[in-house]
Parts: sequence; C-alpha cells; structure tokens
Amino acid sequence: MKSAFLFIVLMFSMLSAWAGQQTLVTISDPSGDDHGDGGLIYPQRNDFNSGDLDLLQLKITRDIEGFWFEAKFKNAIRDPRGVSGSVGSESLANFARKGFYQFNLDVYVDTDRVHGSGNTVTVPGRQVQIDPAYAWEKVVILTPRPELMRQQLLDAMAEQYADRAKADIEASVDQSMFFPTRIQVRGKTVSFFVPAGFFAGSDGTDWAITAFVTGAMTVIPADLSIFPSTKKPLERLELGVMQPATGHPRDTFGCSGAMPSPVVDVLAASAEQQARQLSAKAGLTGISWGPHAIDDARPIPAATTITPEKISSPAVVAPVVPVGKLLAPESPATAKPAEETTPEPSQPPDTSIVKRLQMLQQLFEQKLIDESEYKEQKQRILKEL
Repeated sequence: MKSAFLFIVLMFSMLSAWAGQQTLVTISDPSGDDHGDGGLIYPQRNDFNSGDLDLLQLKITRDIEGFWFEAKFKNAIRDPRGVSGSVGSESLANFARKGFYQFNLDVYVDTDRVHGSGNTVTVPGRQVQIDPAYAWEKVVILTPRPELMRQQLLDAMAEQYADRAKADIEASVDQSMFFPTRIQVRGKTVSFFVPAGFFAGSDGTDWAITAFVTGAMTVIPADLSIFPSTKKPLERLELGVMQPATGHPRDTFGCSGAMPSPVVDVLAASAEQQARQLSAKAGLTGISWGPHAIDDARPIPAATTITPEKISSPAVVAPVVPVGKLLAPESPATAKPAEETTPEPSQPPDTSIVKRLQMLQQLFEQKLIDESEYKEQKQRILKEL
C-alpha cells in the first residue's frame, strides 16, 4: 500500500511539473521610447503620463493548455475603476472590464518562418505594415474590449464583402486572429492566454513576432464607422485605436508636422530602429528565436525546448479564405476585375442614420455595450436628424 501510495504521489508530482508553465522566450525593449516615430505626444489628461504605454518586456510561456503572453510596462497599469469615461460620468470599468483601458497590444506571429509566406498587412486602425521576412500567420490582439472589437471587425467585413456568407468571414477571422478574454493584471504586467489550438500545432520553439502598442479607445465612436464615405468599411475602421491629431489634444495622442501612425511603442532592438521604421513607413521587423533565427537581425535564444509530443494535434478544418485577403483586398492577388470594382453610390444620410441605429441596437442586444452607452450613442446619432 505504501509503495502504491508513493508511486501515485511521484506520478502526481511529475504530471504537475510537466503541466507547469515553461518559458519559451523573454524579450526586452528599450525604456523611454513610447513616442512612436519620435513625435507622438501623450493625451493631455491626468490619467495619461509618459511611461504608461512604454513596453519594457514581453515574455511567452507555454503550458499543457496553451500559451501565456506577459507584457511588462514602465508604469503600473492603471485600473479603469474610479476613472470617468466619456459616457456621462460613469466609471470606465463599466466598459473596460478586463482590468486595463489605456492600450492595445498586437502580437503578430510568424509561425512558419518562410520569407513572404503569410500576411504583411496589420489589423485596421494601426496604419503600419510588417516586413515580408516576418510575414505573419497568426495575430493576438490584446484590447480592453475584446468582444466588441471582434464584433466590429466582423461587421465591417460583412459590410465590405456583402457577397460572402457571414459564417465564412467569421471562420477566416477566427482562424488567424485571436482576441484574448482570459487576462490578468498585476502591477506593471498584464498576462493573457491563447489556447494551443489557435496556433494549429505550432509549438512556439521556432517563431518570430512583431509586437507593438497603441492607445486604446474604450468607447465606440458615435458614427459606428458607417458614415457615407469614399473609403471602404475596413479603411474607415479604427478598431479601438486612438488616432493622432495635430497639436496637444486631450483624448488622443498629439503630434506636430506630418501625421504619424498611431503606434506608440514597438518591440524593437533600439529606439532608433523604431523611429526609423515608423517615420519611413517601412515594414516593421520582428524578433525571432529557434532554428530559423540565425540570419535575423535580432535573434533571441529560446529558453526552453518544448517537444511536439506536448502539443495537441490540430483539428482538421475546412479551408477558409485567408484573412490577409480580406484585410488587404486591393493587393494584386486579390483585386477584382475592373468590371466588378465600380464604386457603389454613397448612401443618403438618412439611410446611413437608420443603419447606424440598427447596428447600435444589435450591439446592445448582443450585450457588447450596456444601456448607458447605448442611450448616449443613440442620442448623438439622433441629433443629426
């Protein structure tokens, strides 16, 4: 009996250690580079200070269920509780329920390490590209309102691709894009979980990532991205990102001179590299580790090797349209023939207002916004009549 008991205890201990988190990589970023291309100015609000969006480190670990990404910032991450939002005087915690509200963090993962294989376009609202050497297959988008951002993206794609089934669009998005909802905030760090199945069997031992921070909008814009415009829905979509404005604005990042991208901080080898690539609007270069990192500019040695036996086999799924073809429809490979690209006439304002009210109602019924935000946005739209 004692031998059997000891055997069970030993087996339990071994399984616990095996199931524990194993570090894949820890990447450091320079301090004091949270100004984009060098010209971004923090919002002129009491709850935004230099250093709040200064990314210092990104750590990726793996357990039996999936991957944990842990981002460390220079300053303690601000809690939305007690901070008044733009919807009346309510606390931001009513909208940003994940424990943070100031930033988005995008992590573009090149899982196959094949030059040019994958996507170079980024998520709407970011206004940057990825270098083809780090073209991504998967992207993880940490944002204060993940359910709402995902729905906004799906709605914009459904409007832009009215001839495609909504289920097909959703499959394309979910195959390549993940909005974490399992999030932990502690002091200066935020950790977020991505299930192993999202990476389709890739074990993380031979990856490259391109990661950057943008300022986050927690309240949806009153126009719901469907004002009559010559731009297509995905071009109009800001997807929760503060867009820079000239001068020293209160509620977004400011700038002087040429309008920069909204990217505040890039996980890069140096502040000079970040400023050079953003100002030149060049493709952002990533950071790599594993066998294919040898020729890259900044390889990082993997801290732990995770054997493929610990990775669940990917489920067999039906082919879907690559999300890159939806995000960048004007690329040569995806552009439609000339006879199909005749622009549709803009909708009259009254029709647009009806559609915006319908979309707002849909968001409320799906519980992606609460009643106070619904009433506030409805009032703004109705004032235009």
